[in-house]
Amino acid sequence: MDKKTTNLHKIHELLDEKGVDKRKQASTVADILTIKYNSARQKLDGKRGVTIAEIKKIYRYFNASFDGGREHNCIFVIKDMHVRCNVEVDAEATENIEKEENYAFKDGQNYIIDANYHQKNTKMYRVRKLDFLPAPRIAILDNDADILELLKSVCSRFGIEAEIFQTKDEILREIGNKSFDCFIIDWLLDYGENSERVIEAIREKNDRCPVILLTGQLNQHEKEIGKAIIKYDIEIIEKPTRTLILSSILLNTLFFKD
Repeated sequence: MDKKTTNLHKIHELLDEKGVDKRKQASTVADILTIKYNSARQKLDGKRGVTIAEIKKIYRYFNASFDGGREHNCIFVIKDMHVRCNVEVDAEATENIEKEENYAFKDGQNYIIDANYHQKNTKMYRVRKLDFLPAPRIAILDNDADILELLKSVCSRFGIEAEIFQTKDEILREIGNKSFDCFIIDWLLDYGENSERVIEAIREKNDRCPVILLTGQLNQHEKEIGKAIIKYDIEIIEKPTRTLILSSILLNTLFFKD
């Protein structure tokens, strides 16, 4: 399979993974690339070429990475709200800050745009181009409706789109139809049932997606949970849920982590 065919195959796989119906794939690509439907149809059929820039644009639309690396290089911060984006900045730091312009500073591998950030001796770069990406989407499973609403509210505050589920069957249906950037899963569900089947389903579809396990029964289920941590590569937070700690983990995982 040559590179052209391989890249086209990746696009089809991505559209399938993101749950885009076969009948809507051409119209979806047309909307993403801002081209006519017939052109998009020909590209998907292999009758017209797809450039690397177009492929990356399709991947970026779905918050996915074409080359395996992180797809954003900047975080736009508005109070608590965080937005993933890509920027192009001036090669040299500026000496004069103008009110009409946006400026970014470098923090590790990220550029940060934060109008409320003021610190002396920080190099600021004028933003030449800014492209926003969709909000990260996570799934939350917990049989406690109050906790679900609390976590959804916390996610919304920080710019994270959350879908909440109260039963194992609900989330298992969606795992097969949708793609999520992260999962928060309560270990013990109703009637003493644990959520290992859900975690297993997540790993069958994506072995790298972050999974955060919540539990208030660590003393009673330490051995089972320990095995799950090793088997599925998951992170654990003990209940009662500390929203500051959880939000910090989510921000690091979804926005700042390389």
